[in-house]
Amino acid sequence: MSTYTQTTLVAGASRGIGKGLVEHLAKDPSHFVIGTVRGSSSPFDAANIKTIQLDQGVAESVTAAAKDIEPIDTLIVNGAIGLDEKLLTVSEERLQEYLNINVVGVLRIVRAFLPGLRAGKLKQIVLISSTSGSITRQVNAKSGFTGPYAVTKAAVNMIAVQLHNELSESGGFTVIPVHPGWVSTDMGNSSRAGGMPVSDSVEGIIKVINGLTIDKSATFYEYSGEELPW
Repeated sequence: MSTYTQTTLVAGASRGIGKGLVEHLAKDPSHFVIGTVRGSSSPFDAANIKTIQLDQGVAESVTAAAKDIEPIDTLIVNGAIGLDEKLLTVSEERLQEYLNINVVGVLRIVRAFLPGLRAGKLKQIVLISSTSGSITRQVNAKSGFTGPYAVTKAAVNMIAVQLHNELSESGGFTVIPVHPGWVSTDMGNSSRAGGMPVSDSVEGIIKVINGLTIDKSATFYEYSGEELPW
């Protein structure tokens, strides 16, 4: 019989925020953490971390990864692509890639692992979003990720709201999008220099998750705990 008291799955854990979330959560030996990576090698070696291969842009890969998965208390969907590109100049093929990974990919992961969440205790779904997806904040925005990335993150926020609506019928689910802040990661630094350490963002995100209750579902949070405008 398992001695673990809680299980979290982090989709998109190869590096950056996702990797940091897995490593921080696994510091608690009673917490079992599953991290998904695109490649065949694992960046983790702790006994309470399991790595599974998953490419969220490929439906068959997601379906295969979700087979025989154990009950999940919290699902964190982190994977995304993004550059500072513009809607008027981005190619249609590139736009389709954005939508497939950042939007459809998020939903296919949630749908694939939903049986595991239904079997878990906490039933939490956390979608890593961005203030780029806040329509209120994007009006007249001149810096940061705009264009197709912003479009996909606005869609992620709406996915969170619609999942909240649909899952509230079965009860017990909490669904939120979270802005991780401006973080020093490969994707973040492709837009502009600087950013906070990954560890600061990770600690904030986990604090937000630990404070979740069902009545906080469908709220857009920053890693600091601040509520953000849609």
